[in-house]
Amino acid sequence: MGMRIKTWAGGGCRVLLAGALLLAFLLSGCGGKGADYRIEVEGALSEPGVITYLGHTMNVYKDQASNPCGDCALQPVSVFVGDGAAAVAAAIGDALENDFGGAGWALAAIDGGSLTLKRADSGGIGAGAAAPGAPTAPAGLTIKGGFGGNLKTGGADGSGSGGIGGTGAQIRNIKQFDGTLSEVPLVPERIAAVYGPSYEALVLLGAEDRIVARADVQTENFPWAEEVFANIGGLPVLEDVHAAVNIEQLLTYKPDLVYTFPRPNETAVLDKARVAWVEGATTKSLADVKELLRVFASGIGAEAQGRADVYAAWFDERLALVAGRTAGLPESGRPKVYYAGTDILTTYGRGSDIIEAIETAGGTAVSKELEGGNRINTDAEKLAAWNPDWIFIDHCGMSGSEGGAADEVAARAYANPKYAGISAIRDKQVVLTPSGVFYWDMGLQKILLVEYMAKTIHPELFEDLDMAAEVQDFYQTIFGYPLTRGQAEQILARQAP
Repeated sequence: MGMRIKTWAGGGCRVLLAGALLLAFLLSGCGGKGADYRIEVEGALSEPGVITYLGHTMNVYKDQASNPCGDCALQPVSVFVGDGAAAVAAAIGDALENDFGGAGWALAAIDGGSLTLKRADSGGIGAGAAAPGAPTAPAGLTIKGGFGGNLKTGGADGSGSGGIGGTGAQIRNIKQFDGTLSEVPLVPERIAAVYGPSYEALVLLGAEDRIVARADVQTENFPWAEEVFANIGGLPVLEDVHAAVNIEQLLTYKPDLVYTFPRPNETAVLDKARVAWVEGATTKSLADVKELLRVFASGIGAEAQGRADVYAAWFDERLALVAGRTAGLPESGRPKVYYAGTDILTTYGRGSDIIEAIETAGGTAVSKELEGGNRINTDAEKLAAWNPDWIFIDHCGMSGSEGGAADEVAARAYANPKYAGISAIRDKQVVLTPSGVFYWDMGLQKILLVEYMAKTIHPELFEDLDMAAEVQDFYQTIFGYPLTRGQAEQILARQAP
């Protein structure tokens, strides 16, 4: 998890600390003033959800692949199903110091599943404010907190969907991608597109005119988004959403439906605010791409479902074309393919549909045995041992855009002597994947990626596949935007408008 875990001296120091705690508790008259705050954790997490403590929340994910932040630089501290008391206690201490700057508490000691916090000199909860509510946790874990020896356990962790809207609001139930049921407005009028690929999905679904706020990631590397999407340039922007969504800012735009990341602490806050949400997800198969769009459509209504069906038909037709030509290839006729994102040593494991995309395109995915989904790390030695024939680079910005870095990633790979013996480097077969309105390794354009990889690694099988015409047809059919052939060729060349 990348935690920064601290340890303290045990033995006699803990005996002295226990005596000091008892004295402080007695002096406080059991009311909390002047006493240290203790957190005791027992058991092990058996389901995802939210841990609450001292007014803060922490995500509990099912596994690494379920964490949408991946390895992003501003990753908040989180824990996973299976983590026990010591790991959770360490994470709480780490989060207090690094995510919340102490928030009025200073970590005094940690011993297994036990935390002792001292009041800070000033500010925050620990400086004379009302006592915090009892901590809560998902099933499998018991967490207690209180001043001195007065430890209490809170109720349910607050994860899951609560009631939405005001009194008399018309609502209906939808099924999230993970199969759980949630309430959404009968007709959502004010939508926030927070999850990265949700904006292009909402355009497809005919709901762009209802979007009231969107995420920074939807344009920071994608100048074509502002060219193709009618309203995106004039909307309020939420910054750094990959790390955490500023829910307080989000709520100022008064959304009645939010397309957001699968982060339980954030959806729990939306539940408390009685705002409906639909979660994005890491798609593990190409069929999941269509299914996630159908989930997104269910938040809008019946007409949107019809639009999702149009996309599915386009998707299936193109997928069948590619698979029909590559299915009979022998292993010896399938070049080894490595797909990189953000940098040359960030890749995709068997929990990602990129593996299926490579195999459908007629390649052998060298990273398919790696655990995890999108944006997982490997090392130079493993990359050299895989010795891919082709390297595709995505997810690091369009050439010429503000965050454009794909060219630099490729240049560094060619210049690194550790990679000199790799076939893709030696034969100059490092390819910068097009992006258009969003990354091709995520979202709706993934079917274009399958076609593009197939034509790149098997030009003899796909000589008649005109990628510029495919991009034009996609943008017209899916987004209702009439790209010129010249514009389509710019997208394929990773060039800004």
